Amino acid sequence: MIERKEMIYQLSNYGYSKATLEVMSTRELIQLSKKISKNRILEFLEMMPSEKQVEIISDNTSEYISKELENISHAIKEEIDFFTLYEAIEKIFAFYGMNEAVELVLSQVSEKYYKQITQIIELVYRYYQESLLEEIEELCREYPPEEQYEQMSIYSKKREDIAFLRDIIHTMKKNNNQSKFTKISQLKFEIIHDYFPDFLYENYEEYYEDEDKKNQIIERIMSLTNAYKKAVLKNKKIVVLRNIEAVLLKDKDRENEEKTLIKDYTKKFAEIVNSEDELAFSILLKEALDLLDERDVKKIIDNFDLSNNPILQQRYNILLRNHKPK
Repeated sequence: MIERKEMIYQLSNYGYSKATLEVMSTRELIQLSKKISKNRILEFLEMMPSEKQVEIISDNTSEYISKELENISHAIKEEIDFFTLYEAIEKIFAFYGMNEAVELVLSQVSEKYYKQITQIIELVYRYYQESLLEEIEELCREYPPEEQYEQMSIYSKKREDIAFLRDIIHTMKKNNNQSKFTKISQLKFEIIHDYFPDFLYENYEEYYEDEDKKNQIIERIMSLTNAYKKAVLKNKKIVVLRNIEAVLLKDKDRENEEKTLIKDYTKKFAEIVNSEDELAFSILLKEALDLLDERDVKKIIDNFDLSNNPILQQRYNILLRNHKPK
């Protein structure tokens, strides 16, 4: 468990004075760590914008784009070379957004292809967006799952801004920044998880309320019981749904166990009733009452006619009357 003084020391590395941190409550310290983790990445993204521009210019961007536009022109003949076309468009997206790419590509084709090529550009654009997000997710692979989900949620909401996504990748790969981001995310998670785990849900609600996970739990609950309507379950927090599922699974395990026990005791009572062993009957009856509900024991005994053996009937009545449920 991370001690309070260690938390203060770690947070002081991000420009906060120890004097200020010392007077903050534990809750405030944890909230501060959350704020740091969300803002720090954006701070890193603003690093070295001028350097990046110099790198692009030095790569002879115009010559590069001209070559890809030439490839596009050659790819669109009577029969379209889709592989070459897709590859060239994707390379253009490395420098331009959707609108600029459409203008550039359509400048190389005749009007009769405008609609088809525009659809292809959009398709490649969506694929390129996903490839950028996948690359970012790979760069975040060592984050705690909760932190990775939270960060990827931020990036996914910015998917239309591929320049932003490219900047993310560029910055994370530069100057060991990937390692720095990973340490920040791990520090935040460790502080909350080890020092004050009660705040886990509050800080990672989006992760715990993931719609796909929620639907999976709801489907499992529906397969276990008819007591709930799906609409009612959808309005419950995922932590509540997990508790419901856990109780239902426990009940199901207990039910299966009871079915096995009922079957076993039915067989044992059949042998003893036939043998008329009064002592063995009493011992088995006590054992059954300790393991099963009284209702289930009655159902077992109802399978047998004890009227022909008044002593067994009497022992059964006395033990049942004196039995105190746990």
